[in-house]
Amino acid sequence: MVTILITLSATLLCLTGSALCNVVQSPPDLIKNQNDTAEIKCAHNMTSYDRILWYKHTQATGFKFIGYLFNELGKTETEFENITLSGDGRKSGSLTITRLSVNDSAAYFCAAYYTVV
Repeated sequence: MVTILITLSATLLCLTGSALCNVVQSPPDLIKNQNDTAEIKCAHNMTSYDRILWYKHTQATGFKFIGYLFNELGKTETEFENITLSGDGRKSGSLTITRLSVNDSAAYFCAAYYTVV
């Protein structure tokens, strides 16, 4: 049996501004078996922010952009076919990884963002 460690950021990053954020991200870490499913939740309180961005960080690759949740639309990059994003980018969302493999062992970060027009 292969055990997979997924570490999460304890802080939500607020981009495009210096406003203070309040965030709840859970769980703080996960230990799962290969082929299990993992879910990471992220929430913010920024009323004008409409997106939650997700990133994966490993020592080997650095930060990689996974995708975003814009209002209720989740969009992931093609290389992350086992990841889905759901929720509402205006308040909270989830990143779900199915069919976990050792390649999913990483630190995952979410960031709140707002669209500038």
